[in-house]
Amino acid sequence: MVRRITFARLITAFALWLGYSAVAQAEFFGAISGGIQAGQVDARVEGVPSGLIHVSPDLPNVLWVDLDRGAMHLLEQTRPGWFTQERVIPVSIGKSGFGKALEGDLKTPVGVYHVTQFLSDAKLADKYGNGAFPLNYPNIEDRLSQRTGSGIWLHGLPKGVHSRPQLDSDGCVVVDNETLDSLRPLILENETLVVLSPDFQWSTKIQPAHDQLLKTIEQWREDWQTINNNAYLGHYDISFTDTKRDITAWKAYKTRVNSSKRRIRVELEKLSVVEYPGQSDLATVRFYQIYESSNYQWRGWKQLLWRMGSDGQWRIVYEGNG
Repeated sequence: MVRRITFARLITAFALWLGYSAVAQAEFFGAISGGIQAGQVDARVEGVPSGLIHVSPDLPNVLWVDLDRGAMHLLEQTRPGWFTQERVIPVSIGKSGFGKALEGDLKTPVGVYHVTQFLSDAKLADKYGNGAFPLNYPNIEDRLSQRTGSGIWLHGLPKGVHSRPQLDSDGCVVVDNETLDSLRPLILENETLVVLSPDFQWSTKIQPAHDQLLKTIEQWREDWQTINNNAYLGHYDISFTDTKRDITAWKAYKTRVNSSKRRIRVELEKLSVVEYPGQSDLATVRFYQIYESSNYQWRGWKQLLWRMGSDGQWRIVYEGNG
């Protein structure tokens, strides 16, 4: 039987001959391809991606885009905290690179986002290919940092187009249509994480600061649930905002609310904790909250930003729905 030799196979073979690891092979391929080309790199690697502090087993897949190399890593969580890199997919990003700050700057944002929905090609212009997954840009960190713009999507190529330079979109992340179609059954609307980062690395060990953050999040939940109001409010930073209240107004509000409760139950489902790209002292925390008290019940998505202070302690700088 004659085995068809593809460009990807040639590059992978050459990388192996040079002694590159599977991860390095993917990076090597991406550097040479310089944008979207036919095919994908099969680079199955297992480990803990640096920056993914915790992802609930209920969220099986993460898309991590290495913006500098123009490569999207499809990560599957095979056991708690442990991921397999299923594929490395070439992408196109903004014509002006990444680090979006202003509407119309033709840059792709850096941050932690989630897919909000799927838009089929019947609803879109041909430039979006077989469909699009809008992302929640601007997220809360973008808004607090006064970044502007909208309409950042993960979408396909125009039909009949099979390649594209790495820097070629208006800010969206663009993949080939075959890849887009293959992602559809893997992406959960309003849940799947999409990390847009300057780079992608594997972590060699658990970071003490990350372990501390997970313990602090649990302690915050426990202090809230046991109506230990002073300890609960001690988890909030002096710079805290919910975009409507500062820390003084927040403490007065929560003290008033908590004092009216005889009991509280708080559960955090589908929890994700991700170090914000480029900010090792900031983490975005998102979960589906189940709240039940003696006089009120609520369920819905919640997002918090936690920042490590100069004293080495993690505190909440933002809390809100979403």
